[in-house]
Amino acid sequence: MGKLPLYKQIQQIIREKIESAELRPNDRVPSEQEFMEQFNVSKMTVKNALTELADEGLVVRIQGKGTFVLNNPSA
Repeated sequence: MGKLPLYKQIQQIIREKIESAELRPNDRVPSEQEFMEQFNVSKMTVKNALTELADEGLVVRIQGKGTFVLNNPSA
């Protein structure tokens, strides 16, 4: 997995947590700051990962509230 860009690696980790039900519908995804500290990456790297997941329909980003797993993300 080390060959993928960092944002893709983070994206894949979040996707796997959703698919394994570690993150369930309506759960809050860790914040950008938490991901920045966990993976030692920039805010832009985390934003790119979360934005692509939102574009895929797996999560919804709500300004001032956070990022949440959508219901039936695979539907």
